[in-house]
Amino acid sequence: MFKRIVLLMLAAAILVPGSLFAADYAHRLEIKDMTVFWTLDGDQLQMELSAKTTGWVSIGIDPEDAMGGADIIIGAVKSGKVRIEDHFADRKRGHSSDEKLGGTNQVMDPAGNEEDGVTTISFTRLVTASEQWDKPIRTDGKTRVMFAFGTGRDSFIAGHRFRTVYDIDFVTGDAVKVK
Repeated sequence: MFKRIVLLMLAAAILVPGSLFAADYAHRLEIKDMTVFWTLDGDQLQMELSAKTTGWVSIGIDPEDAMGGADIIIGAVKSGKVRIEDHFADRKRGHSSDEKLGGTNQVMDPAGNEEDGVTTISFTRLVTASEQWDKPIRTDGKTRVMFAFGTGRDSFIAGHRFRTVYDIDFVTGDAVKVK
């Protein structure tokens, strides 16, 4: 029986590349129709975002004016293929890919799936900012973070169906809703 369980876990790990199992994350945050998991591992943040949508899901790090100035990771799954991009909110109510702005996509280990009306993406990113369109994740206190998901279209310019803002201590897991 033990061997069967180990084999099933190994098969699942192979079939879901780049993704941790939710039980393996250190922290969990439940938000209306959305669940966020993360683990801070040295200089890397491993995350999983899951929302009741067939559209995109996203996180924005350190917004300054509405969404303006935020470092955004946004992802969607279409026809079984995951697309996760690194964006920067180059205006108060919009964003562009770092690559379009002259930077690079800093998303590592992208993975995702869409099942029963729920889109899940997972990725890893560095805690430090490696270019002007990236924001650091604080390891000595709270970081302001936006979470959002789209209306059901996989286009990254489709409108929000839901958005909220939290102050999160990524080390301790403490999270306080801001708005």
